[in-house]
Amino acid sequence: MRLTLRQKLVIWFSLAFCGIIAGFGILVLRNNGDRYQQQSYAHCRRIVQANIDLADNYFEQLSNVVYIVVSDQDIITSVNYRMNNPDVDYSIELYNQRKVEAKIKQFDVLENVKNAIIVGPSGEYLYYYGASLVQGYAFDEQPWFMEATDTNRMRFVNYHPTDYLLNGSEKQTVSLVVPILNASQYFLAETAYLLCDFSLEPILVDPGRDGEVQIAVYNGKDPVHIPSQLALADSQLAELSKHIEEGKHSFVLDACRENRSSYLVVNDTSEISGWLILGIMPLDSIQELRSANRVFVLALMLAAFVVVLGVSALLTRSVLVPMNALIQKFNAIGRGEKNVCFKKTASVEVDLIAETAAQMLKKNDQLTAEIVEESKQRVQAQMRALQHQINPHFLNNILQSLKALAVCGDTEAISKVATLLGKLLTYSVYDPYDMVPLAREFEYTGTYIALQNIRFQNKILYTVDLPEAAEQFLVPKLIIQPLVENAIEHGFISSEGGRIILSADLDEKEMYIAVTNTGRVIEAEQVERLNCMLHEKKADAQGTSIGMLNVLARLKSCFGSGADLRVMSRDGMNTSIVLTLPYGKEG
Repeated sequence: MRLTLRQKLVIWFSLAFCGIIAGFGILVLRNNGDRYQQQSYAHCRRIVQANIDLADNYFEQLSNVVYIVVSDQDIITSVNYRMNNPDVDYSIELYNQRKVEAKIKQFDVLENVKNAIIVGPSGEYLYYYGASLVQGYAFDEQPWFMEATDTNRMRFVNYHPTDYLLNGSEKQTVSLVVPILNASQYFLAETAYLLCDFSLEPILVDPGRDGEVQIAVYNGKDPVHIPSQLALADSQLAELSKHIEEGKHSFVLDACRENRSSYLVVNDTSEISGWLILGIMPLDSIQELRSANRVFVLALMLAAFVVVLGVSALLTRSVLVPMNALIQKFNAIGRGEKNVCFKKTASVEVDLIAETAAQMLKKNDQLTAEIVEESKQRVQAQMRALQHQINPHFLNNILQSLKALAVCGDTEAISKVATLLGKLLTYSVYDPYDMVPLAREFEYTGTYIALQNIRFQNKILYTVDLPEAAEQFLVPKLIIQPLVENAIEHGFISSEGGRIILSADLDEKEMYIAVTNTGRVIEAEQVERLNCMLHEKKADAQGTSIGMLNVLARLKSCFGSGADLRVMSRDGMNTSIVLTLPYGKEG
């Protein structure tokens, strides 16, 4: 499909600017997306660092209080007494319990410590502070306790059951386990341990609204604390543990079938507890921001696209309106209109083209007038030359006839020939280049045939079939006579005579004039050869087609390329030369 210049300008202008706008929009979307993720990462990192600072501060306070307690001489003495005296003196033990209780009460300065328990080497508790314990509970049978005491140093214990409490069989807690030292800061031969249960949740920063950063705690790859608000799927938990085990400090948990939310995870290590503090932030809010930003940018792009279309339409209109007016002027020139005026426009370029076109039109008119005049003179010269080619040939034949009559002494025939010749010369000499009615041309041709009958002893019969509607059709002078002469010379030269029929007919478009003779019939091959030579403007070797070539040339000069001359022959009957003239274009 071919496009107009306006369509091309609008399309290319719009595509170029829309491409720029689209590129800018993509850059904005990408930049905003990266910026949102960076801001989310920074926010998550700040939350994690704040929790690490808060947790480390609390763990440091807890460690200081614990070391004060386990290093207290009253604690060491009381524990040593219980360990070395199977038979306990209850008065001494009651005294020791009061001293131990007074020392353990130092944990009151830390609000989150729930229980403090001194566990002896046998795995049974010796002293406790807080909730009541299950009598005879064996701590040395608990894996979490044995793992915490295998190095004889301070250890933070992950969430573990609190079934050693009377009302804590279904609860879990985190704890700090510390060996109790003697007065010389050496471990006792059989070590006792101080077990402190504390709440982890109050230590962590409250993340606030749903969808904000949630804090989780991991001990290596095992979870210590995962917020209940996080509905992570099993596959996401497995992926989380895998990334932590690989040592990654920030990563994204992809959405899965069970949980359509993805999460940004940032983690760092607590220097005191050794636990990993994880900030887990749902990316739903970021996706919503990205979607809103995408809609906003797309709306801006659409608005810009509409504006660009409007501006491009206005710009192309300002260019193409004067251009279209100029094209209409050119079309008028193409239709042959002469009085075409170019008006001034607001476009300098269009005015320059119009001025150039006006100059070209003026020059073209001058050249056309010169060419027409030269062509007219050339056609007139050609017609005169053709006319002069006809007259000498005709006169030569007449003179030969007069010579023959003079030799025979036929004065009557000579007188008749002279009279007829006078009529012919009068017709041909005066205004020989005029157009005459077809009826007059047929009358002249009849005079010519009468003149030839003197030569052929009245053996040539002559018939005219001219409709009244064709009588005034204008034709060049002496256009029929050469064809009749050709018919006589080549059709009756060796015969006993014959008939010549002059006929005419016309339809809505063309006039048909036929010269038919019943003399010698031309064979079909020769007819075809003659017609080919006529249309190729060539004469045959015998010169039989020169007269017809001259007639055809004169007809085309007068009637244009639509004029035609064709030879037709019917075996055993007659030969015709048919002239075809465009009707209504004569004279």
